[in-house]
Amino acid sequence: MKEKINKTGATKKSRRWVWIVVAFILGIGIGYTAHYLVVNWHSFFVTCPNGNKPDKHGCCAGEVYTDAGGGWMVCCPDGGDNCFPPIK
Repeated sequence: MKEKINKTGATKKSRRWVWIVVAFILGIGIGYTAHYLVVNWHSFFVTCPNGNKPDKHGCCAGEVYTDAGGGWMVCCPDGGDNCFPPIK
């Protein structure tokens, strides 16, 4: 490692590796946050026609979370058959 000489003439070891580790950890944190925002960006803005967010299943008010068969779950209007995939 590179040594520095201070005013008293004593040598001081460089701590550059500490800053490299700190920068690496900050980079991981910023990268993870950016990835989360990109992957979940749509969920911050997706709303139902009435302006509210969908329920935990992805259906809006007045819709029923229904099994369409074959492993497909859909949202259907109450008493209607115009079904569609849940909002994610």
